[in-house]
Amino acid sequence: MDSEVLAFAQVAVIIVLLAGTLSAITVGLVRGLSPKSKHLNTPDSHNLQLEQLQQSVDAIAVEVERIAEAQRFSAKLLAERADPAALKRSGSS
Repeated sequence: MDSEVLAFAQVAVIIVLLAGTLSAITVGLVRGLSPKSKHLNTPDSHNLQLEQLQQSVDAIAVEVERIAEAQRFSAKLLAERADPAALKRSGSS
């Protein structure tokens, strides 16, 4: 073979290998940087944790309101027991 043909063949092989390598690198980068489809279908763990925290705070608020109502009721009963004369006087006027 002629030396010029051999040099042309070597350059052609190098160009094909470079094009293939650059294509593989580009595909890898695009796949690596694109958002994962499985992450889009599942809820974000932070959002799920925030929802659970909000539900817990709401449940605690309901329980605290129940406790406060029970304390108001017991305080009212104690006040009525402590001074029954005052209730009779205020009720008869």
